[in-house]
Amino acid sequence: MQQKRSRSPSRRARHATAGCSPAALPAKPGKSRSSLETPRGAQGVKAVLPVLTIRGARPGPLAVIMAAQHGREVNGIAAIERAFHRIDENKLSGTVVFLPVMNPVGVRTRRQDYPVEEGRYRGGRLGLTAGYNMHATWGGAGSDTYGRQVAAAVWDTYLRHADVALDLHAWSGLSLCLAWGHRKYRKLVRSFGLPWHVIRDDMAGEGGTPLAVAFEAGIPLLVAELVPQNTICRESVRFGERGILNTLKCGGLLTGALDLPPVQYEFDQNHVETAARTPVEGLCVSDFVKGDLVKRHQTVARVISLDTLETLWEFKAPHDGLLFYVGGAIWGEDHTEHSVLFPGQLAVLLKKVSRVIRN
Repeated sequence: MQQKRSRSPSRRARHATAGCSPAALPAKPGKSRSSLETPRGAQGVKAVLPVLTIRGARPGPLAVIMAAQHGREVNGIAAIERAFHRIDENKLSGTVVFLPVMNPVGVRTRRQDYPVEEGRYRGGRLGLTAGYNMHATWGGAGSDTYGRQVAAAVWDTYLRHADVALDLHAWSGLSLCLAWGHRKYRKLVRSFGLPWHVIRDDMAGEGGTPLAVAFEAGIPLLVAELVPQNTICRESVRFGERGILNTLKCGGLLTGALDLPPVQYEFDQNHVETAARTPVEGLCVSDFVKGDLVKRHQTVARVISLDTLETLWEFKAPHDGLLFYVGGAIWGEDHTEHSVLFPGQLAVLLKKVSRVIRN
């Protein structure tokens, strides 16, 4: 893929719509549905992606909003559906391209990656390094796979022309939703409007992802995790819908005040984080729920015996922090979330807040 150089905001705004081919964007204002097909197949699949487009009544920037690069991450699809119906093209400046189902095969087979996802939990060279994880195949990374073909088609047709972009994901429902992006685009990250977000100082560990590729090309892009996987959560869908509208406001496509929560908790990239793993087998119980603020020395979680109900292990907070994760999840075909834990399994993730933003 060929990356573009950074352009001035005024030049990018003028170029946004013209940058895409006439076949890629509608010629007249309004809402439309179309598709994007990969130029060729890989691993037996020539993918066809649904594309929803809104062209505003006035010229302006191009926003590209993606979801479901991984097959179990469905809340972003529902958030896009709500935003698409809510946006009035007569109040829009520029064009919004929605790619709600980036991984049509993975979504239908209920797997994170096609054709295999076992590398995520069995190790070896399957998974990320083989290029089966679509999210890690951008910018030419990985081998020539179905995922890379999709990433290349989306980059060439839409993303490399974008003035602002959003990538929606999801992880375990035992965690909180989270948004993140580079410090250069701190305003965009905060504007998404999740109560919790991370400000990154570099792209370490993000090689081959849209976040890293877009950053190198000078495109403001943020990532948001809308928990959980597999099933729709009303709160997360509404977080996503609000975040999409806020992103368009921040990007200059919509006017009006941002819709922000009263309080936002911000974490620097290298914030203090404590992960506690149980040394024993048992049932994980807690008087707290994710999102709670806990004080140093408070008992955050306990593991009790399944035979006697006695406490076998307890975790006391070593510092004040926000409870980001509590419980237990095991990767596999079923992506099981369960409060019965085994030795070595993650029980608690506690994050020290870098700053509190009151809106």
